[in-house]
Amino acid sequence: MNKFIKIAFSLIITGIILIGFATYLNNGNIPRFSANYDKKNYTVSINEIKDLDLNILDSDIILEENTSSDKIEIDYYTGIEREILITHTDKKLSIKENKNTFGVDIDFSIFSKKQEIKIKIPKSSSSIDVHSLNKIGNLIIKDLNIKHLTANSKIGNVYLTNVSTLDTEIKLSTGDLKINNFKSENNSLKIKTATGNIKLNNISGISNLNIDNNTGDIDLSSSTIKNINISNKLGNITLNNLPNESTDNINLETNTGDISLFNLTANNSISLKSSTGNILAELNDNESNFTNNSNKKKTLFTSSSTGTVTVKFLNK
Repeated sequence: MNKFIKIAFSLIITGIILIGFATYLNNGNIPRFSANYDKKNYTVSINEIKDLDLNILDSDIILEENTSSDKIEIDYYTGIEREILITHTDKKLSIKENKNTFGVDIDFSIFSKKQEIKIKIPKSSSSIDVHSLNKIGNLIIKDLNIKHLTANSKIGNVYLTNVSTLDTEIKLSTGDLKINNFKSENNSLKIKTATGNIKLNNISGISNLNIDNNTGDIDLSSSTIKNINISNKLGNITLNNLPNESTDNINLETNTGDISLFNLTANNSISLKSSTGNILAELNDNESNFTNNSNKKKTLFTSSSTGTVTVKFLNK
């Protein structure tokens, strides 16, 4: 009998531990055992919308081109436990995700497949502003023209592919950022991240690129950007294959990490600073262009407290 009591007691303790762990993962709320979601669709004419505002708790957000209609179409799942509210006021379309809790009812749906909100927008529309706040989940934007883009993600990755904007500001607390085939009309791209890697490829039309990162590697390639300013606390910075005469100024700084430049140059100035790390610059330029007697009047500054500095000029 004592043996069965011990087994029962062990099972009870295990159950309490599992419920406690599930509650911790569920932001302190005791979850429910089941979650029933209904798939729904919302449609509105693109001519009625100038501002798209997203406030999402833990679903993935996908914004993509609507190739079959001139309307904005939204596919989403909603239910008692997690409700999607869509409101249309004047020219503003708001999508908000609310999470409901019901006391001691237990729901382990937190372990189920992650929900997603898919928003299809006609690519011909270039006058819409997008503001996205995502607490837990990925943000994916592809094949779209957007006027102003503001993205703020707490935990999750951000992916931009084949996107055109006037200006963009992205903030990430924890997550990677990948941008491929991105175009801006001579404006700015501002990126601020706490923890995560940043990979940018084929960025064009940018007047000012400003990146402020705490922890993670930064990789920029095959892009035409006038002014590049990158600051990194912990991580490597790599730039490669920037077309000649496409960049005026390059300013890179990292506290702990290497700085590497390949097959590029700048019209005016290059500044490379690393407190702890190596610097390697293979410049597609003549060394004479950086001398005091040069008509080009280019400047090159490198500094590393505890690391090697190597500069190679590929043009003789």
